[in-house]
Amino acid sequence: MRITVAHSPDSDDAFMFYGLASGAVDTGDLEVGHLLADIETLNRAAFEGRYEVTAVSFHAYAYLHDRYILLPHGASMGENYGPIVVAREDGPASLDGVRVAVPGLLTSAYLALKLHDRTVDTVVMPFDQIQDAVRRGDVAAGC
Repeated sequence: MRITVAHSPDSDDAFMFYGLASGAVDTGDLEVGHLLADIETLNRAAFEGRYEVTAVSFHAYAYLHDRYILLPHGASMGENYGPIVVAREDGPASLDGVRVAVPGLLTSAYLALKLHDRTVDTVVMPFDQIQDAVRRGDVAAGC
């Protein structure tokens, strides 16, 4: 039997899935394929049930709990760990009137930002492009 494990290429997912990806975990007769994609792409694919095992945002999971179960081996959020807003040193002192890049509308970063301030103007872009966009000044901040 073959299953696909889908996760993002960021460091915490790489750590959580390293045992399977490296072959260090004996899977017996189970063949495990790996797919790497950004979290918003994985969130959207989960609504289609595309992968047997997939990383999803906690925000997306609220809509997927009837189709997937949470595995106990890790998460990208926790006490003092999770989405943050980043800006240049000379950036804005508040989020009032600024545009903030987010990695998707179903991400935990977007949810946390909107819970903080529902009026924040956001623009969606791939997570691996957000820091450079902030650095260039294309957006005032990123999450």
